[in-house]
Amino acid sequence: MEDYKDIRESLMPRRDIKASDELRHRVRLALDRDRAKHIRRTWMWGSFSLGAVAAMLIFILLPSGLSARDILAEAIEALRNAGNIEMVVDIRTRPVENFRYIDIHEDFVSHRIEAAGADSTLRWRIDKGGRIAVGNREDIYLWMPSLNLGMHLRHTDKEDVIGYLANLLTPYRILETELAGCTKDNGTEYKVTKLGNDIHLTVHATPQGNFENTYLLNTSIAESENIRRYVIDAETKRLKRATVSVLAGNRETVVLKISALSYNQPQEDICRLPDDIHFIETENLPTGIRGLSAEETAAVVLNAFSNWDRSVLDMVLRPEISDIYRNRFHGAKLVSVGSSFTSGSENSTFVPYTLRLRDGSIQRHNIALQKTDSAAWIVAGGL
Repeated sequence: MEDYKDIRESLMPRRDIKASDELRHRVRLALDRDRAKHIRRTWMWGSFSLGAVAAMLIFILLPSGLSARDILAEAIEALRNAGNIEMVVDIRTRPVENFRYIDIHEDFVSHRIEAAGADSTLRWRIDKGGRIAVGNREDIYLWMPSLNLGMHLRHTDKEDVIGYLANLLTPYRILETELAGCTKDNGTEYKVTKLGNDIHLTVHATPQGNFENTYLLNTSIAESENIRRYVIDAETKRLKRATVSVLAGNRETVVLKISALSYNQPQEDICRLPDDIHFIETENLPTGIRGLSAEETAAVVLNAFSNWDRSVLDMVLRPEISDIYRNRFHGAKLVSVGSSFTSGSENSTFVPYTLRLRDGSIQRHNIALQKTDSAAWIVAGGL
């Protein structure tokens, strides 16, 4: 516990409240991750000081009878040493959708999650049936069995790929992440109570992002008004249960729940890769289209569907990915494009479009475009 002496001292209700260098470093990393969104994530598929945060936690913890001096340090320490973890997390989503996506109207899809090791050696695996991902400190492999196709991402933050589920891979980070969230002064409310042998941490958060256009509202946990509830064993300080609910209108809907959780289970090689999946490297993005507006780029790309003009499509999509869409869109005629807009916390620009497919049916959707580092447009989704 010596490593957490500064954290314990920072939570003591006395005059000089301070935070350890390690905690400051983790908070900075969390904030940096929010600022640095990777383009690869969606391809295909006035703040408080740390002293004020500590004071806030004291105010919340002390009325409930908990020891503000020890609770955070003990919980983090116990969860840090949790060893191998296996859990089943049920999420309202679709099996083939990306791991960040939620929909309050969908049924629950079970996600089997395995994790082993500490930060520097963490290996993990998430399987939701239609989409599987494995990763370690440097590499993430993501694939869809139905397509026999996957992607290899290097030096990509796992949160950019799996969103909120990154917290569950190392449960001690739940407290650290929630503490980091306090520094943003974004309306998040925290409450800690002790009921029997359990500690209950409840977090009420507002949607993160710009929702002048509500297109992405409630499509991820971060982009929704949500209540996150964690139950921690008061003796062992290990996570026992967790749920996330989305508030939409006057209704609260549970969108995520841990239905099974076990520690220190023997595990196979959780980073094993299948032999029948073709993995494409994502180090080099397509060159993209420069010099056009989002609407003009959308029109150029969608018009290329008519004769499947690879000279255009290969500029905005990897060939392996465009081949996935060919059966559906080859021969489609562009009817119209609308005005571009942004929504949520993503770095995508959306352009509404209407296509007449070759069978005569109509598709209306929003093509998602993103700019590369060289300010060229590529397609990130919406087909």
